[in-house]
Amino acid sequence: LFRSRHMTYKTINLKLDSTLATLSLNRPEVHNAMNATMMQEIISAIELAGKNPDIRIVIINGEGPSFCAGADLNMMKNSANQTTDENKTEARLLNRMYKTINECSKPVLGVIHGYAIGGGFGLCTVCDIVIADEKTIFSLSEVLIGIIPAVIGPYTERKIGNSWWRALGISGERFDAPFAEKIGLVHYSVPKIEMDNMIKHVIQQLMKGGPISQSIFKEYIRNMDQLNSTDVIANVRSSPEGQEGLAAFLEKRKPNWNQK
Repeated sequence: LFRSRHMTYKTINLKLDSTLATLSLNRPEVHNAMNATMMQEIISAIELAGKNPDIRIVIINGEGPSFCAGADLNMMKNSANQTTDENKTEARLLNRMYKTINECSKPVLGVIHGYAIGGGFGLCTVCDIVIADEKTIFSLSEVLIGIIPAVIGPYTERKIGNSWWRALGISGERFDAPFAEKIGLVHYSVPKIEMDNMIKHVIQQLMKGGPISQSIFKEYIRNMDQLNSTDVIANVRSSPEGQEGLAAFLEKRKPNWNQK
């Protein structure tokens, strides 16, 4: 019997409950601003959830009034006094965090509210599906303080396209969730009162998919240019999960991974 477990961290909460892993940013007093500890703990939690065979879906959300308002002020103050090499080390940690989320073998669902600024915006770009409270405020705010959103650049361009990445990155303009939905950063912009129902709907839909095929699909979309698509589909079709899925379809029954 799977029991709900809460893992202890300093800056995040991780709840493992049946098939769900919920990673909650937990520095509400600073709008979940990211520091080095938080980045390291996010990496650890995502890796843990990714390796757990019982976990089907990873949810990332934020405690308190905001999802994530970007980088921690103290970290930003320190960066002003750091050498280029020291700043590179910090940037590598940030990049590793985004890469770890982006390459998580499980579907990653972002649940966003309040503010998603800078680094918080970046977290949205590496989630597979994003649900946002319609009143959420987003911004690529880096140019407003004399820096640029370089680490999240490749993820952002792939998410919203070069045109909006260019426009929003150069202006630092703030915008709401309906606009974020329009440009593809957010998939579902909904009133706060409808958030829980939308989360349940997305989870139920994700649970219908084969877990191995979902994992292979995530790897495939990251490497489409280098892969032979005919080899990929042939291998998937002949795999045990592929065979079970096709048999279930033909026999008009639910496959063995979706028995609820």
